[in-house]
Amino acid sequence: MIIKPLQNKKIVAIVVLIVLLSAGIIALTQEVDLELPDPEKSEFVEVSKESEEEAETEDAEETDLTPRKPSLWFRSNSGGMALEETDSRFIAQRNEYALVIDFPRVEGYPERLLPYIKDEYEFEIRSLYRNGVLLRSQWIFKDENGITRLNGVFIQPKDAGFIEVFDEKSFLTSEIRFLESGGQNKVDYEAKDNLIISAHVLDLDVKTNNFVPLYTDLYLYNRSLSLRAVERVFSKNTLITDPLRITFPRRLMDALKDDFLSSQRLNLYPDFFGDIFILAQSKMIFDTDNRGRIISQTLLDAEDKVVWIIRSRWVNDRIISTEKTEGDTVLRAEYEYASNGDRIVERNLRDGKLERVVRINNKTEMEDLYYDGVLVLQAVWEDGKKIAETRVRN
Repeated sequence: MIIKPLQNKKIVAIVVLIVLLSAGIIALTQEVDLELPDPEKSEFVEVSKESEEEAETEDAEETDLTPRKPSLWFRSNSGGMALEETDSRFIAQRNEYALVIDFPRVEGYPERLLPYIKDEYEFEIRSLYRNGVLLRSQWIFKDENGITRLNGVFIQPKDAGFIEVFDEKSFLTSEIRFLESGGQNKVDYEAKDNLIISAHVLDLDVKTNNFVPLYTDLYLYNRSLSLRAVERVFSKNTLITDPLRITFPRRLMDALKDDFLSSQRLNLYPDFFGDIFILAQSKMIFDTDNRGRIISQTLLDAEDKVVWIIRSRWVNDRIISTEKTEGDTVLRAEYEYASNGDRIVERNLRDGKLERVVRINNKTEMEDLYYDGVLVLQAVWEDGKKIAETRVRN
């Protein structure tokens, strides 16, 4: 048979194509040692719908552990105020005091707070550092209306502090104090018509781990709703049986009368001095002038060592300044008054440096905060609630 040249070319091309395909299959088989699973011996199992849902649930739970918002870092002071927001933790901690605010979903809360946690609460943690070392943590729980329902503060490394519990109207209902000695006490408040009418004080019995009543303070008001007297009634398990009553004068000039005892003239501490804890077996010494006005108060510990001294300066019947000295720290509050006796200005200084000025006009308070003597924050308060805040950049 005679093969024509054209047909010969077609046959050669087909043969070459078959050879190339065969070589490719052989090469692929050698490079990839692929073994298909035996259906009867396969370790692969079918993923059920329930397994997928469980996996999604686990993923959701892991997500809940992460913060809802990024952490916010601020330049701060010893009082833990958020003076100026910074771009990072490293910038904030270049200062002596730094504050971070976190917004976790679920976190390792202190065991003390577990009884107060509710699903509907939003959580906020404020941690204050000094030179990179944690000083104290503040835990704030807010309800769906943005009202603070719990405020917990814990001071390191002594693990002292307190927990404040509020109702839906922002009234303080309970306070638990954690002492440096490891003891605890509790105060339960009872209010009526927006006034506190009683405070029940209890102490923790370490043997039974239960709170035992100590005494109850009853608050008495006059028709103008001014505090008229406080009566302390002791519980049956204390050594004191007779009630103690402290009466306040109806008018300021009544305090000048001889029948008004000097022991009843209370010198209240300004908020600037912070919480004052007095441990068991401590004692207080009061010094008064010839008019019965308290000019100094000295707190001594169980070994009669001075813890702090508070000195007050009077002009007529008004305190114009009060100063607390504790160790090397000196806190000072200065006051100005209107002609009717109302306090209209309060200045707070720490070791001679101005930190805060409050100007009072009826129910409105205008607050200025300073850092190293420089104004950094201005706020306006109405009836004890902040309504405006402005950060001053210098």
